[in-house]
Amino acid sequence: MSQLTFLLRQFAQRMWFLPAAFSLVAVLSIVFAWFLARFAPENLPFTMPSNGVMSILTILASSLLTVAVFALSTMVSALSSASNSTSPRAVQLITADRSAQTSISVFIGAFLFSIVGIIGLSAGFYSEAGRLFLFAVTLGVVVLVVTALIRWIGQISAIGRVGHTIDRVERATGDAFTMISDHPFFDCRLQIIAPQGMPINARTVGYVQHVDASKLQRLAKAHELTIAITARPGAYVAPNRPLMLVEGVVPDECVEDLAAAFVVGDSRTFYSDPRFGLVVLGEIASKALSPGINDPGTAIDVIGTLVRVLVDRKPGDQDHEPRYDRVSAPSLDPADLMEDAFRPIARDGAASIEVVLRLLAGLTTLAYANEEFRDPALAMARDVTARARQALTAESDLKTLEDAAAFAHEEAEG
Repeated sequence: MSQLTFLLRQFAQRMWFLPAAFSLVAVLSIVFAWFLARFAPENLPFTMPSNGVMSILTILASSLLTVAVFALSTMVSALSSASNSTSPRAVQLITADRSAQTSISVFIGAFLFSIVGIIGLSAGFYSEAGRLFLFAVTLGVVVLVVTALIRWIGQISAIGRVGHTIDRVERATGDAFTMISDHPFFDCRLQIIAPQGMPINARTVGYVQHVDASKLQRLAKAHELTIAITARPGAYVAPNRPLMLVEGVVPDECVEDLAAAFVVGDSRTFYSDPRFGLVVLGEIASKALSPGINDPGTAIDVIGTLVRVLVDRKPGDQDHEPRYDRVSAPSLDPADLMEDAFRPIARDGAASIEVVLRLLAGLTTLAYANEEFRDPALAMARDVTARARQALTAESDLKTLEDAAAFAHEEAEG
């Protein structure tokens, strides 16, 4: 994905974008009804009085403003609930939820349609044919509003809830893994040996959100360079941290262009950064295990979600034909994935035997389901066991722990 496409995608996901687009469509539909009336026949089968259309538009305008305000207040409450009960990092997924945005956009767009229609009728803007076409469009708007209202009733019962937020994070993490699988190493070569070359550091402090490999390839070909990416999306960068190492003679005017191929922002994003999704899931479980909430059931649910996401993950094809042969990128380290996902839960859930047992069961599944996860999963299982030994006090819990953790120690001794 090019840098422009990524920025447009981020722009389109902002909460105000879809309501603005629907409002524009609403205004254009009013103009379209007037324009279409110019081609209507003189003798119409029936005419629509101005007050007939006006009454419908007035009802829509007076009711939809209240509905839109209610929908927005419900959305704000859902965002606050998700931030307090799960993780503030998950809020961006709720604000980018197209289903919720569509319902709110229909309410706002229909309200603006009604206002503009009332103004046009009051000013005598429409002929008899124009009023007829406006009436037809108004009936379509009424159907859209009723459909959106019914759908919104179903959405407000789930949006902002812990289970709904976990599902959203799981889907975003799975999509990120799928994107990486479809475009392994950003369509570049895999870094097999430690890269060398001139470091190109970040210009600002933040997190890498996107890497435009196509731009790096063009610059590398133009200046006979070989580029090794050292900062994947999600990496924390600063003016003293390199984004890449470049072999070859790098012209001074090319340095800024190379650095500009990386989008650096204040926060991490879920797109092309699956480790962020694992971190957020771990945060949700960690908050559920805090003394103020004390909800081990949610932590156990998150463990199952993490195992499912990692088992379903498709590793990138290391033998793929690179599209950008002058650029190389590192692969995701399975040990990093294990730590991102399970270390917070192992730390905060060490005193709960139920959470520890589910952790060990999930790590056992990962160790035997995927060969690349075997050693990291067994190492994490031993870490979970060591933490639990220090936190648990009941003899029965310790005996259950040793029985459940036997597989990890047997593998280590073997």
